[in-house]
Amino acid sequence: MQWKFWEKNTIEKGVKLSKPEDLYSCVGKYLVVNLEYDPDWVWQLKSVAMKRENTKKVLDFRAFDPLSANLRGIQVLNYKSLDEHPELIYFDGWYNKETLKVEIKDHYKTMKKDQAA
Repeated sequence: MQWKFWEKNTIEKGVKLSKPEDLYSCVGKYLVVNLEYDPDWVWQLKSVAMKRENTKKVLDFRAFDPLSANLRGIQVLNYKSLDEHPELIYFDGWYNKETLKVEIKDHYKTMKKDQAA
């Protein structure tokens, strides 16, 4: 076995992808106040984010339920790992870290309508 600690990892240089984290406060607040979701449920969700190209302050995010991901045996590592599992994305959109402006697409509401039909 050969160990090459001195060689750098070449996985997607330039794009930093965050691990799942708690919802950003401006996103959670928007879901509770504007979309009127239950705060206890909202604050259990996790999100993954990716910086938007050519900007430093705008992040694209995806919010998901870690419990339903675990029940399906899906490990969410970062933003791109949800590309293969769009059914786990309850909300997505972007927010500006400086102005705290938020834009959110609600996929959860349409999922619930489809399940009820």
